[in-house]
Amino acid sequence: MSANDSASPDAPEKAEVLSQHQAEVNSGVLEKSGEPTPDDGEDLDGEAPEYATGVRLILIMCSIFLATLVAAIDLGIVATAIPGITSDFHKLDDIGWYGGTIFITVGITSPLNGKLYKYFSARWVYLGCVLLYLIGSAIAAPAPNSIALIVGRAIQGWGVAGVLGGSVLMITYVAEPKARPILIGLWTCVLMVSTILGPIVGGAFTSGVNWRWCFWINLPIGCPIIVLILLFFHIPKHVKPTPATWKEIVMQLDLGGFVLLLASLVCFTLAMQWGGQTKAWSDGSVIAVLVVWLVLTIGFVLLEWFLGAYAMIPLRNLKPRLLWTNALYGWLVNLAEFLALFYLPIYFQSIHGQSAITSGVNTIPFVALFALGSLVSGFLVSKTGYLQPLQLVSGLLATVGGALLYILDVDSGKAKYIGPQIILGFGIGLGNQIPMTVYQFFSPPDQLQSNTGVMLMTNGMSGAFFVTAAQNVFSNRMLQRLAQLAPQISAQQVLATGASDFQSVFHGADLLAVRQAYMTGIKDVFAFAMAGAALTAVLPLIIPRKRLPGFDKKEADKESNDSGESNEPNESNDTKSSS
Repeated sequence: MSANDSASPDAPEKAEVLSQHQAEVNSGVLEKSGEPTPDDGEDLDGEAPEYATGVRLILIMCSIFLATLVAAIDLGIVATAIPGITSDFHKLDDIGWYGGTIFITVGITSPLNGKLYKYFSARWVYLGCVLLYLIGSAIAAPAPNSIALIVGRAIQGWGVAGVLGGSVLMITYVAEPKARPILIGLWTCVLMVSTILGPIVGGAFTSGVNWRWCFWINLPIGCPIIVLILLFFHIPKHVKPTPATWKEIVMQLDLGGFVLLLASLVCFTLAMQWGGQTKAWSDGSVIAVLVVWLVLTIGFVLLEWFLGAYAMIPLRNLKPRLLWTNALYGWLVNLAEFLALFYLPIYFQSIHGQSAITSGVNTIPFVALFALGSLVSGFLVSKTGYLQPLQLVSGLLATVGGALLYILDVDSGKAKYIGPQIILGFGIGLGNQIPMTVYQFFSPPDQLQSNTGVMLMTNGMSGAFFVTAAQNVFSNRMLQRLAQLAPQISAQQVLATGASDFQSVFHGADLLAVRQAYMTGIKDVFAFAMAGAALTAVLPLIIPRKRLPGFDKKEADKESNDSGESNEPNESNDTKSSS
């Protein structure tokens, strides 16, 4: 630090932040990196950070929120469109692919995108991810068959991962530390509102026009976003790409790990698609893909351990208990969210015979309360600095909401299916953003981009695993129950009939049997969601109860000041008595 810096009015604040960082290192929360954090008074080159404020910050945040809105809508837009898609392609057993493919690519490309943001201009990487998302949309919209749609969704996922990961990084880059919790809370709110608005938008297009407009609409909206990025998305000068040779960059990308993880997830998805549905669990091909999935997963973990700092997931970065427990929490907290997101519309359309748009509207209580929970969480974190207590309350509320979803039945009224959404949505909203906040505040600067990618990877992986596994649970239990109620009905006929069409295909006693079988499968999916929520209520018990840097120091200073003020009259009285 220069003499001029030390004489500046901001010097005490800078010294305070540096001392807070050192305290975190000493306490074992962080690994000692020898470099200041993004909260520091100086960047790595000794320059004071130029955080955005006022109109400039508003314009940047508007660009981030709009890009997040468009990208995140596609995470859930097919939820209400899936029944129509399955009716067009006659592929009910592909539901796991329609919903899970985008999560697979979000999961496996998030660490890769994190490395790209580290070594290249964040602005151009962000723009490239927006373009990639639009290319995927252009492939999915005119898809002539199920495979083409899945390919388009996969490409969209890569773009979505880059936009979402880049958005969080931009907030960390441009906003002052004290503003980050509430801004990340607002961003999480936009993310979830977009995700849940997706089914409403998808339902509107599916009912009013065609499900293909779920993807066509992205193209005219994407062009203005590109213009906004070019005009307003200026990264502060103190944020610079990490210098590296092309060889070092290629090694850091860990393409071998990328291929292993992708192949592993494809095998898992195939096993979940085949097992108990189109093929018996004892079938050789099902056993083979399960074995290959297990071998590839073990190989991926060993490769990441061997590569160390060059790995897609640098395991040493997750050594602090605060980080690995929050990564696990981030993976689990989305379980109930995604299953509610995808199976509530199926419940409304298949059991209650609602249209796609009506089923989307009926998920509004979930999105509204999730948004409220995110805002409340961001406000409380910014005011108190506490994280772990909110995660505990989140898990407890989500468990109650999941249990209430589980008791839904074919004749449940509006009050019975709205109440659980309110509790579940608010509960998940309270805890959903906490892991990302932890990673933004407690990651060393040289690990920030990689750790952000890892955090987004856990979110994507939760969708890839849990949506796919839930589809298997749903189909297996539905077919088992159908065999008991109406053995004369062909399982393949039910699988080939879309969830929104079976009420026009089956009639009388057969319709009642299929409807009850659907309800059995949906109830088991909600039981799966409840179990995941219960785990998020237990996990906070081992998460360190840390506060955001600076809050303990502020309270100590306040207590010291209060103590000093209370001692002043006593000192005055002592002086008088002695005289």
